[in-house]
Amino acid sequence: MGLLDMLDNINYMHWSLGFVTAEFCWDLFLILRQRRTVKENRTPNDDVKKLMDEETYKKARLYSLEKINFGIIKDFYHELELLGITLSFFLAKLWNFSGKSIQYLGFADELIQSNMFLLQTTILSFIVHLPWSLYSTFVVEERHGFNKMTLGFYFKDTLKKMAVSQVITTILVTPLIWLIKWGGDYFFIYAWAFTFAFTMFIFFIYMDFIAPLFDKYTPVPESPLRTAIEDLAKSISFPLTKLYVVDGSKRSAHSNAFFYGFYKNKRIVLFDTLLDDTCNPMIGLDEDGNKRQFPADDTATGSTSGKGKGCSQEEVVAVLGHELGHWYHGHVWKPMILNQFLILGMFYTFGILVTNKKMLADFGFVDEQPTLISLLVIFQFIFSPFNRVMSAVSVYITRCFEFQADRFAVGLGLGEKLQSSLVKLVTDNLSFPLADKLFSTFNYSHPPILERLAAIREEMSKKSKSE
Repeated sequence: MGLLDMLDNINYMHWSLGFVTAEFCWDLFLILRQRRTVKENRTPNDDVKKLMDEETYKKARLYSLEKINFGIIKDFYHELELLGITLSFFLAKLWNFSGKSIQYLGFADELIQSNMFLLQTTILSFIVHLPWSLYSTFVVEERHGFNKMTLGFYFKDTLKKMAVSQVITTILVTPLIWLIKWGGDYFFIYAWAFTFAFTMFIFFIYMDFIAPLFDKYTPVPESPLRTAIEDLAKSISFPLTKLYVVDGSKRSAHSNAFFYGFYKNKRIVLFDTLLDDTCNPMIGLDEDGNKRQFPADDTATGSTSGKGKGCSQEEVVAVLGHELGHWYHGHVWKPMILNQFLILGMFYTFGILVTNKKMLADFGFVDEQPTLISLLVIFQFIFSPFNRVMSAVSVYITRCFEFQADRFAVGLGLGEKLQSSLVKLVTDNLSFPLADKLFSTFNYSHPPILERLAAIREEMSKKSKSE
């Protein structure tokens, strides 16, 4: 029996579900290993005691355990849901229902039916997953002091995200389906070129037109913090054009910082939760946006930090030194280029697989072979082994990038403050400081904190010796 004969005899749905189930079991094995690590380490060891006190460690441990336990239950449900949806041919039934829906409205077109199918899928997904999201936000996150949303704000925000996402999906999917049908043997080039152009377009407009729909981005006023960040940018020729603070605290107490932008139009965004009271330039602003009065010079320079959460000025600069290390080493555009080659290859492979009518028939689509369904089945199910491998590769590459960005910050003389900022971020976010080696290898895009601090200290030691 030849390879083609073997492929004809495969039940693609059963094969795909077999891999998805095996993947679920592997993930469960990993998370149970991490759960055991958290449960067994009831008290902090000597290394952890240098990061946090026993009370904070206890809180981080309980937070981690609750998230793990909830995640295991949720993942079990999602696995059963996926199996039930697939084995019952629910996708085929929903496709038929979407066809009847547009017929009722007076339409009979695959492009319109595809968008109706996506809309109905979005609505069903929202309804089914709503209890899990509510419990995560208003029980788990609330119990540990991170949720800042009211129920009304949550629904308003979620529905707004659904609406914006649906518009973007429609604008992406409709031309993509048309290109696949129109493009002939070379459709994969047109499909790739369109998705690349669309991705760049969204990337270009997101922070100016989409993100402000959900959060308020306020330009950082003249202040010691702004001056320090601008000095950092100038020292490495980072083309900083705008500096914002975003009101992340209206959703969560978790903190972050990032940069974005093309070529010489770079912008930095700080979450207000990242800044402590000694350096936050937004504290005390009136309705007209007049800047606050800053503390005395010794505090303004970041030499001391408040007792509350957040980082001091020098620590914020160190965090940004790390972030700008990603820019300096091209950690944004290098994966982007790699992903474009992968997407092009996946579209090419899709063109080969889509001619196999038995594939969709195994998923319940015997009479029709819709382009949208072909995309969903092939990219979500058939490509799942490849996606899994690439996910592991991505985690490994990202961790290497994190170490490299840390070394860059150390090279700028920010090693000490980078360490103290990382410790504050771990304690403020109640991140459990210990990790099972196998679990972290496959799941942590950022190195575990103890491993990361050790690497920073080693780099600082090398730097001091070379000087």
